[in-house]
Amino acid sequence: TMLAINRAAFTTRNLLSKKIEQVFDRPTQFVVRSPRYIKATKQNLSATVDLSGTSNKQGITPDQILEAQITGGTRSLKRFERALIHVGAMRSNQAAVPGSAAKIDQYGNMSAGQIVQILSWFKKSGEGSMSDKGRGSRKKGTLGFQFFAIQKKYGKLLPGVYQRIAFAGGRTAVKPVLIFVSRRPSYKMKFDFYGYGEDRAYDEFQKEFPIA
Repeated sequence: TMLAINRAAFTTRNLLSKKIEQVFDRPTQFVVRSPRYIKATKQNLSATVDLSGTSNKQGITPDQILEAQITGGTRSLKRFERALIHVGAMRSNQAAVPGSAAKIDQYGNMSAGQIVQILSWFKKSGEGSMSDKGRGSRKKGTLGFQFFAIQKKYGKLLPGVYQRIAFAGGRTAVKPVLIFVSRRPSYKMKFDFYGYGEDRAYDEFQKEFPIA
């Protein structure tokens, strides 16, 4: 029984990883590898298959990443959103989505480096509208840049975090990095992780028990 349970749990873990790759658009390997299994023993004839509690570099666990996709409902605030609220750049009833100047990685997520850069700016400047020409954008012809945040619409600018770049000759450009929305994104269940896993585990155990 123990052997059959563990073989079924191991296979189920692998099937869940493959399903994540099929269901989601360009999931990171951190998420793909997040299903884990805890073995049964002779004293405890029960194995567990769930999402690993290990966090990534940003301190976020797989179940936090997939929570809204698995259970449906409103997405929880992301760690960097809570940080923006903490420094006063964003209101507690707002959420942040990437703007046209956001750097997107190969997985379709906003660059962690750019997020760190924004948060570091607000923490050091205290308010985000302070000029700092010492922070060059390292692009030819530019003198530097600054970040600033607005919490309600200002002229044509929507609430969000913007980057103002200064060029030689006194020219400047303002680009939206994050846009604040008043309602956090809401999701329908996209992947019944536990229902799918339970069905696969039952089927695999039926196969493995006679063999064991």
